Amino acid sequence: MSKSLQDALQGRAWSVSAVIFDLNDMLDDEGRPVSERRADAPVRAGVEMDTRPCPYAGARHGKWMNVSALNQISRHYNAVMDEIAAFRRQTGATWEDVLAGVLDQLARPTILLLQQRNERGPVQAQAAVGHKLAAGFFGVVRTLHERLALGGQIEVSVPVFLDLVDEIGALVGPAEVCAGSPQMIRKASTTLIEGEERSDLVLDRTRLDVARCLALQVQLGIFWKLYDRQHVWELIRGETRGRLRPSNEFLVRKLERAEDDVAAAMPPIPDVTCLPAGLDAAVRFRLADALLDVTDPRAMAQDLEDAAELMGQPGSAIGYDGAHAPFVQRVACYLHAYRLFTSEIETLERRLRELLGFAQDAPMRLGGTVFPLPQAQPWYEMVLGRRVGETGRLTGSSVGLRSKVA
Repeated sequence: MSKSLQDALQGRAWSVSAVIFDLNDMLDDEGRPVSERRADAPVRAGVEMDTRPCPYAGARHGKWMNVSALNQISRHYNAVMDEIAAFRRQTGATWEDVLAGVLDQLARPTILLLQQRNERGPVQAQAAVGHKLAAGFFGVVRTLHERLALGGQIEVSVPVFLDLVDEIGALVGPAEVCAGSPQMIRKASTTLIEGEERSDLVLDRTRLDVARCLALQVQLGIFWKLYDRQHVWELIRGETRGRLRPSNEFLVRKLERAEDDVAAAMPPIPDVTCLPAGLDAAVRFRLADALLDVTDPRAMAQDLEDAAELMGQPGSAIGYDGAHAPFVQRVACYLHAYRLFTSEIETLERRLRELLGFAQDAPMRLGGTVFPLPQAQPWYEMVLGRRVGETGRLTGSSVGLRSKVA
């Protein structure tokens, strides 16, 4: 049983995004796992999983494909295309609308279970098929939006989309389902991006609004990830790295391993003019300043004070022998940005709860789908010897030292 779904229905910490990819124990009403080969082993037991080498040309040729899931996709394909076409007709023609259209299908099983207050399922097979199709496209549209966030000018067209599919090797592999024939892929891409007059189906307003909220959350998460990546680079590859003094061999090796995961070149800065247009103007202004680390010091006075005080205390897991003031400034900017992004994503989450008829007072636990876990934060915590608390400030527990090599 999905813990995230249980948490939502029982008033514990939850979010829509946390549930979306936590349906690994859920079956659809045709007896197939919603998550296919990612599903828990007991759920897959007894379910046909016919995998064969892919016959289609290109990067996927000869790689394993989930034929059983593809057979189900084929049965519900036209009905899902009707929904995607209806979504496209009722929205605009931007990449933001494409992202929302993918998220509408990706989140469909989650939204139905939440609306029905159903923690056991089953999920409608058509909704499960839409989820599986969207799972393949989601990585493509997220990559595309990362490039848009860096200032890329990308034409909204099917050829551009399919070129990106090929570039990143999407829709390949057995984890969800083979994407099907080239004709199926092109048809789905065309319906998603250009729309088709397939039927007179009209989707309800709540469904459209839920998808738009999720799309805004994902976009904000992308900007946060790009910002966080800059801070990680400075800590692991930039000038700060030469000033870090790990307290033991375990941390020495941890830093060395981190270097392997961080590109040598400085990452590009997010283009603040590309922040989502759907945000309130005042919010966009505050987030733009935060992304550029030019926040008014008065807005992060407490962070500056806390970080400066902790820098002077002994016992940190990683020492820092450089000038304290610039480091303290970076930490304060980072924490301020963290709070701004989480606050806005949580505002959107409250709107989702309102749309789905859930109480506002339950705690929030954001899913990695929309808010990637902070990567620079643990390093800052080890230097300062204090964890970031639930309020996004340096009010958590102390970071203990490891005296022995692990």
